[in-house]
Amino acid sequence: MIDRSEFAHHLATLDLSHLDRAVALLYYYRQSQEFEERSAGALASDLHEEGFPKANVTRLRDELSRSRYTAKGKQKGTFQLDLRRLSELDAAYSDVLSIRKVKVVGNVIPTEWITGTRPYLEQMVHQINATYEYGLYDACAVLCRRLMESLIIEIYIQEGRQHQIQVNGVFMMLERLVATISADTAITLSRNSPKTMKEIKQLGDTAAHDRTYITPQVDIDDVKARYRQLLQELLVKAGIKKT
Repeated sequence: MIDRSEFAHHLATLDLSHLDRAVALLYYYRQSQEFEERSAGALASDLHEEGFPKANVTRLRDELSRSRYTAKGKQKGTFQLDLRRLSELDAAYSDVLSIRKVKVVGNVIPTEWITGTRPYLEQMVHQINATYEYGLYDACAVLCRRLMESLIIEIYIQEGRQHQIQVNGVFMMLERLVATISADTAITLSRNSPKTMKEIKQLGDTAAHDRTYITPQVDIDDVKARYRQLLQELLVKAGIKKT
């Protein structure tokens, strides 16, 4: 993926308004996962750093608030992309970013579970489905493990208790994360969830570290249903998906 300066250089070749460039930059930030939301002042400064004339921040803020491409961000005074318009921006700019995204059905995880949540989750779920559908089962197993680990961490961040799963400011390894959340009386997991978490960890560990074993499709298929049930529970407890 190109960097911000290269993206700005492309924008300079187009006949765009300050608003158009600000929306394009919001798209770039979402795709690069640098920012999920940005204020009008920050966008104006970012574009000015790339050589564009400094926009009137008050006017830009008003235009962003009226734009069909934007929605209010979580932080006061910020904007994020309206996800209903994301496909239009993909059509306009994805080729510029050199993003190659294969089409997937969603055979492992339904994509609608995470659409419009967090870019890194969207991309990880897309990769999990893609690796399964294209027969890359070792990669699929490792990514399934990684997603589970990320969601356990998200639960503790959501509750403001991330320090409980950190050692010297670094998050614990997955084995300890699973043991901690399984024993946490403040987080009520379904009866089978701790067992499923151990299964997914073992599946991913084998795919990543066993020198000779190649993960077959059947290994993924054996845990798919339980994995989806687990993910749905973790997504809800992390505040990412509603019940």
